[in-house]
Formats: sequence, C-alpha cells, structure tokens
Amino acid sequence: MTSAERNRGRPRKGDEQDTDTLLEAALTSFAEHGFDKTPLRLIATRAGVDVALISYRYGSKFGLWEAVVRSVSDDSRLQAAEFMRQAEDLPQEHRLPFISTHLVDLIFQLPAFSRVLLTELISNVSDDRKELITEALLKPMHQTILVSLQKMGLLADMEGEPDSGLSLMFAIGSVALISSISTVAAALTNLEDDGPQFREDLAKLLCRILRQQ
Repeated sequence: MTSAERNRGRPRKGDEQDTDTLLEAALTSFAEHGFDKTPLRLIATRAGVDVALISYRYGSKFGLWEAVVRSVSDDSRLQAAEFMRQAEDLPQEHRLPFISTHLVDLIFQLPAFSRVLLTELISNVSDDRKELITEALLKPMHQTILVSLQKMGLLADMEGEPDSGLSLMFAIGSVALISSISTVAAALTNLEDDGPQFREDLAKLLCRILRQQ
C-alpha cells in the first residue's frame, strides 16, 4: 500500500473542520430528510468538508448519528445538572418555575433535534438507533431531572396519582413536540413563533403539569 493510499480520506493537518460544524450540518440534514434519506455527501457539503472525512472520523453514517446524539446528550445533561443545582438554592416556591423556564430554553436550543428525536422514536426505524437514543440520551437526561425534582420535593409518587416518571416524560415530551412545530403552534395562537412570550407560556404550562402530577 502506498503512502497516498494509506492517507486517503484522512484530513491533512490543519485542514480539519470544526467538529461542531460537522455535527450541526448532520443534525440539520437528518431533521430535514430523515436518517435513511440523508446522503453523507449532503452533510459534507453543508459542513464544507470532503465526504471522505466523515468516513475517516466516524466510520459510517450511523457513527456520525451516534456522535450527534452523544454530543447533544452530554451538553444537555451538563446544562440540566447545573440549573437543577442552582434551583436548590432558591426558596421552595420559586424552584419549579425556575426549572421549567430553563428546561424550555434547553429544549428550544435545538428544535431540529426534537424533530429528529420524535421522528426516530415514532417511526419504524432500526432498533440500534432507538436503543442509542434511549440509553445515551433519554434515560440519563430523564434520571438527572427526575432525581433532582424528587430530592427537592417537587415530584413524588402518590397513591392514585400518575407515576412521577411518566408525568415528567409527558411534560417534557409535550414541550419537545411544540418546539419541533413551533411555526404551526404559533399560527394557532396569538403568539410570535419562538418569541419570548411563547417560551414563557410554555414554561408556565410545563410548571402547571408537573405541579398537578
């Protein structure tokens, strides 16, 4: 094997594009076309890299998808853990509104990911992708928030009431759905699409759902 063959597909030193740009391009493409119908060449073009770089760095389209999921998961959990910690220092009556506001802001950071996530979970996709989403993102994120809410006495299992874990999933899932179709949601209300009042009202609704669990 020649030196050129060994280095085929590898980025030359100094030519590597920022990883965030590539992951962002992948997320946008997956949101628009779905995983199966998104060609790697489209992602590469959007990121401004050679398509061979994706294969070299991630191995396959699934490897790139896994990198997107894990990146979002890591960042989201860090942010969630931080604002949950901050909530512990607040008076009890201010904690849930504070948490609800930050949860809504966190979800709205990546509306494209919410679209991809919902599509992946409700469609007949591969078990590998569903398992990745569940184990790498949903379970850790859900557990981080649930444990903190229970620790602060804001969410608890009570006889005759819905399961606290299901209540949290329902509340967050509702916000994720709205964020993924915010333009449609705004058209059915008097609110500006993704405007401050839009998010504020969603945070109030999220808070109300969790209080009534």
